[in-house]
Amino acid sequence: MLYPEYNNKRIVPTRSAYYELMDLKLDLFEILDVFENGYDCAKGKREKGTIERCLKKGKKVLRAVMAEGEFSYPDGCVENVYWLPHVSEETFKKRRRKRI
Repeated sequence: MLYPEYNNKRIVPTRSAYYELMDLKLDLFEILDVFENGYDCAKGKREKGTIERCLKKGKKVLRAVMAEGEFSYPDGCVENVYWLPHVSEETFKKRRRKRI
């Protein structure tokens, strides 16, 4: 599997995010597009190192959350990556949107 990079770190989905991507029929390169071209849409406080971005596509808003972390290989090598814990698609409503 190819993993795209954001800020020179690979984007690795968690198991739940992988299933969310499959349900939405998306791949990691579309998520990379959300982080490169999207806007900040954090609803509340998140931990330090966590990024939440949105991208409007038609009447839908694609939301993705990434957090910095470490990925361990079986041989003991450790790599700094961005974990992708959540991906969702929401309906765009004018009364709830923030200024873009």
